[in-house]
Amino acid sequence: MGRWASQSLTRRELIRRGAIGGAAVAIAACAPAAVAPSARPSATPKRGGTLTWAQWDKNDDLDPATPTGGASLEILGNVLDTLILMDDDQKAYPLLATEWKSDPDAKRFTFTLRDDVTFHDGSRLDSSAVKRTWDRILDPKTKSTVGIGLFGPVDRIDAPDPRTVIVSFKQPYPFFPQQLWRPYLGILSPKQLDSLKPGDKVVTPIGSGPYRLSSRSADGVVTLTANADYKWGAALLRNQSAPYLDSLKFRAVAEPGTRVATLESGEYLLIDELPEPDYARLRSDARFTFVETVRRGIPLGFFVNVQRPPTNDLAVRQAMNWAVDRKNIVDKVFFGVHRPSVGPLTQGVWSYLAELENRYTFDPKKAQQVLDDAGWKQGSGPIREKGGQKLSLVLASFREPWSTIADALQSQFRDVGIDLMVQKMERGPYLDFIRSTENKHNLAASAGGGFDPKRRTTEGVRGRAAPSHGPRAVRVRADAGPGRGDGAAPPRSADGARWAQRASAERRVARGLAEI
Repeated sequence: MGRWASQSLTRRELIRRGAIGGAAVAIAACAPAAVAPSARPSATPKRGGTLTWAQWDKNDDLDPATPTGGASLEILGNVLDTLILMDDDQKAYPLLATEWKSDPDAKRFTFTLRDDVTFHDGSRLDSSAVKRTWDRILDPKTKSTVGIGLFGPVDRIDAPDPRTVIVSFKQPYPFFPQQLWRPYLGILSPKQLDSLKPGDKVVTPIGSGPYRLSSRSADGVVTLTANADYKWGAALLRNQSAPYLDSLKFRAVAEPGTRVATLESGEYLLIDELPEPDYARLRSDARFTFVETVRRGIPLGFFVNVQRPPTNDLAVRQAMNWAVDRKNIVDKVFFGVHRPSVGPLTQGVWSYLAELENRYTFDPKKAQQVLDDAGWKQGSGPIREKGGQKLSLVLASFREPWSTIADALQSQFRDVGIDLMVQKMERGPYLDFIRSTENKHNLAASAGGGFDPKRRTTEGVRGRAAPSHGPRAVRVRADAGPGRGDGAAPPRSADGARWAQRASAERRVARGLAEI
């Protein structure tokens, strides 16, 4: 399902460094995501004040190498700087790196670093800080999941001089720079790195970002305070120096009703993941300002395991897509707030192809015909069989709204003779389950995403679902340039070949039906 993002204050005041243009604060959870009791801001931002932020997910893991939840990234995106920022059109802007270049075969990238960056503990940025931060992610003892995946077929990282970092790959990896805006790859202080032994967790990350992590209270409030010395923001940003707000206070408030209550009472000025049942009411409340934008990344749904029977049968995957009443799910589960989605990418992604949205409609008779033609016949019971094997699927889910969607799919699949067994579990057991080499599941919740279409087109088509890449982190400060939330940009002339390559890949993924 394509879900919308709802963002408060202004889109540009609550977006991480401009790297995500039209995305909302806490787009992570897919949206509508954030609202705040504030009048529309004046043209001239005012400095000072504290933003209180109620998050929908746990924020307990603040080690940039290991978080899997979006709330942690919302915090880390304000504490850590990355080498590069990216805008809506995937145009890269220097941040910690002043320039970068690729060898012709895209197997080696050379980055030149700024020489004026200071971390929150007073240490200076140099190439060893980048190398050691990234080597730590690649160290198996760190147990990184998402971060290590962003390095693809990496071979080695070198720091030949204080201002130069060279990353070499075993195979061509032309998309590596497009991963570097993510907080997973944010750079840690050299002094902090000195204090860590292999396998140690980072509890209080020390970065060079516009906010420093000041404290975590016993009741779970994470406080960030402004970095008054910050002066190396990317050119993408209107404000490239110290942030406007004095401090940010984050707290995980997982229960949706409680989160809304904290907003309406004024206890928190901003909340993540606005519950759909409350959307219309709050949308019409004059106390709250909404800026809505389409989510960019992966549609809400499920990755399909294309190696495990019976979902290794293309006909089964086709029938599943004909059997799903996406509009009914949007209307019943999400109160009509969002829009159905069929293609592998959402509307806001740079190379989104609208043509893919028309490939499958709700047609249970077509689903039944496809299964009949493939030899999956109705037996004495309601579930189809082929060669003595029942058409039974295992779906793994770990949280809402995927679990509720799974219940709806279970009913719709059964109507065409597919048995869907839904296994709901906590995050930890869920991740262990889908990453297991025993390959026990047919479908697994898809979450998060980033807006590199190439990365999207390689996920979920392997033996098991790829782990979530989490939400885009947000940095609370003003940035420049008009944002778009109504779809992907047309390709710039220089990107025409890349656009065509992405479009071809997206069509291949759509044909393979590696998600639903």
